[in-house]
Amino acid sequence: MLFKAEITAPVNTVADIAQGRPTYATPLPLRVYPGKVTRVWFGFPKGCFGLAHLAITHQGVQAWPWSPLQSFHWNDYMFTFEDSFPLTAQPFEFVLHAWSYDDFYPHTLTFMCFVDPAQREMSQEQMRQVYADLGVSPGGY
Repeated sequence: MLFKAEITAPVNTVADIAQGRPTYATPLPLRVYPGKVTRVWFGFPKGCFGLAHLAITHQGVQAWPWSPLQSFHWNDYMFTFEDSFPLTAQPFEFVLHAWSYDDFYPHTLTFMCFVDPAQREMSQEQMRQVYADLGVSPGGY
């Protein structure tokens, strides 16, 4: 299953950092199914010029990029790679963190991931809980 989220990196982060008040976008949670992430995408629109940054965490630990305190930042580029990231414990979600050193324009960044669903059998109650966590109904209505 393919999951997608977009987050806007705010402007004026540089000025705020100089004053000791870094401004980040409100962290954006992306709920996913249990299973294994097999591919990820990071999209940066034209005009970012490497000023807008994106990092993804899972359960409070940085998942991408793998190096702590690092971030992805490009211009007019969709970066993708295969991975094997297990999602075996709740909460089944990633949190997007974005910021920008651009002092004039905000930038909307895209994160997508493909999750191979868990292969183990789940009880009906566990499935209901997964659907409830995702905010969807089992019948698709």
